[in-house]
Parts: sequence; C-alpha cells; structure tokens
Amino acid sequence: MHPIEQLLANKHITTNDIESNTRLKEGTLQKLIDKDIRTSDISLRVLSQIAIFLNTGADIVAKQLSDIEVANDLAFLVED
Repeated sequence: MHPIEQLLANKHITTNDIESNTRLKEGTLQKLIDKDIRTSDISLRVLSQIAIFLNTGADIVAKQLSDIEVANDLAFLVED
C-alpha cells in the first residue's frame, strides 16, 4: 500500500475528499499512488494541499509519509 493511501486510511479520508476540498485536480493523488511515487519525489504543492486539508503543516505530512515509507521498506526487507 502506498504511503499516501496508508496515511489517508489511518485518518479515514479518501483521495476524493482531499481533491474536492483543495486546489488539487481530480485524479492527482491517484496518479501518484498508481505510479508508486516515492515521498521524496512528491511536490511541495501536493504536500501543502494535503496539509491544508488535514489542518497541519506540509513538513508534518512529509514526515508522516516518510515514516510510513521507511516502515514499509523495512517490513519488505524483513520478509525477504
């Protein structure tokens, strides 16, 4: 599961919720998820829009996504 999907699932939010209440175009988050874009490659604009919806800072969102991504990578390595 992509870090964006996990973050939103933990907060009981969908990508449509964010896209319909921010300046992100419809499908933007789903494209990032489908292409499996790493957290470090997500633009500050996208992080900022997610942060606005969550009423927090872009740096907090980036840190949460990064933590999820690291945990996923670690779990993958442990399984091997």
